[in-house]
Amino acid sequence: MNEPYSTRAQPCVLLVDDEEEILVALGDLLEESCTLLTASDPCSALALLEAHPEISVIISDQRMPGMTGDQFLSRASARSDARAILMTGYADLEAVVAALNHGRIVAYVHKPWDADHVFSLVHEAHRTWQAQRALKVEQALLHGLMESLPFGLVFSDAQGRCIRSNRACQGECESEHYASSLKPVISRLREQVWHEGQAEELLEITDETGQSSWHEIVRMALKWPEDVPLSEAWQVSVDRDVTRRVLLETRLNRGERLEAFGRLAGGVAHDFNNLLTILGSCLEALSGQMQGDERARTIQEKWLGRAMETVERGEGLTRRLLQFGRAGQSGRTVQPLDIAPFLEERASLFRQSFYGAVPAVRFVLELEDDGPLPVLTCPEQLEMALLNLCVNARDAMPDGGTVTMAARRIAYTLPEAPQDCVQGQALALEVRDEGEGMSEEVQKHIFEPFFTTKQPGKGTGLGLAGIYSFVLAHHGDVVVESTPGQGTVMRLLLPLLKG
Repeated sequence: MNEPYSTRAQPCVLLVDDEEEILVALGDLLEESCTLLTASDPCSALALLEAHPEISVIISDQRMPGMTGDQFLSRASARSDARAILMTGYADLEAVVAALNHGRIVAYVHKPWDADHVFSLVHEAHRTWQAQRALKVEQALLHGLMESLPFGLVFSDAQGRCIRSNRACQGECESEHYASSLKPVISRLREQVWHEGQAEELLEITDETGQSSWHEIVRMALKWPEDVPLSEAWQVSVDRDVTRRVLLETRLNRGERLEAFGRLAGGVAHDFNNLLTILGSCLEALSGQMQGDERARTIQEKWLGRAMETVERGEGLTRRLLQFGRAGQSGRTVQPLDIAPFLEERASLFRQSFYGAVPAVRFVLELEDDGPLPVLTCPEQLEMALLNLCVNARDAMPDGGTVTMAARRIAYTLPEAPQDCVQGQALALEVRDEGEGMSEEVQKHIFEPFFTTKQPGKGTGLGLAGIYSFVLAHHGDVVVESTPGQGTVMRLLLPLLKG
């Protein structure tokens, strides 16, 4: 591996003079401690500078044919960051002063020179070149890092003044580098760092458009200047948008809870169904052995009827529990399915779910006319999921309205989409209603098992939980858009098959 120029222990020196004996004399002085390159004219020297960026020191004579030393070093400074030393006679002091004033040289040597002085100048110039080169590398690395970081980074002093930032804003006050919703948080964390040296917070913020996102802010003291108390130290603040991570974690946790509950529900439902079967048989046996007068038998029939109704309701609940337990298990029924003809064939079934609704509820099917929309899914489970959504939409519109079912291709990244599916796109299956809508608090719980907003006896709270479990098992996602009084959009997102 090549050694970085800034760490070279031995100087690389370019000697430029039109007198051969001068080049020889300087070579004898420096050859043991330096790598030497020589040129007898300025043009050749410029070519060497282009070919050897490792040159750290230039020693040039002032009086040369075609180009003076200060002119040569002026042109050299545009090609190289080497430190320049000019060799002159007393008659050339005016040119030396001009070269020093314009920063073209760092030192000059009178002829005849003092060997120890020249030796010291060369090595001091090389060390300065090393330091400058190292500083430039560090600056380039820092600048590149600041520009490419996928999160906000702000350095500030104890008074809250911005020292360095990769934010678009370049205001002097640190708070100007953050969204207005984050300013109180930054102020609070700054005070916490004064006392504890470090602080962090994960919070959800909403921008001017109403879009929410999650931010993780980590802040710490740099203890600079050295040996100062925390209240006077510089601070660095890292602001990362972790919305994607939070949503993935929420989705994963919810999926794991639903999977665990599904296994539990399936086992409990199976055992409970066995008990209901026995109970139902006993009630049927009792119904044929009623005794007493007509009034007594009427009372017995009434209570036996209610008991049988309760058993039937219990059997219905166990069926729903068993269906919920199987919602995330696609098994052998998964198959490629073109959504458009699938929905057209079942449109009448979806319409039937609205029969008898007073006031009337209309059903509208909207299909994208851009070719097939193939997905890999279980048709029976998908049908039940959409039917459940239609029933929920109907129940959300006691005053009637329109339920719209739509299928279209959208830009959406499903994090667990299989490799044989289109990346960056998804099939959106939407069921839209014009009903009562839901508050944000209700939306946080709608996928939890047994959570329902319907009246007692009108819903089990397993429908949306089962739909969510089914969609997750098919590497998809569910998005809800709802506003109280303005209806609801339930959007099932499924991976699209390639081809």
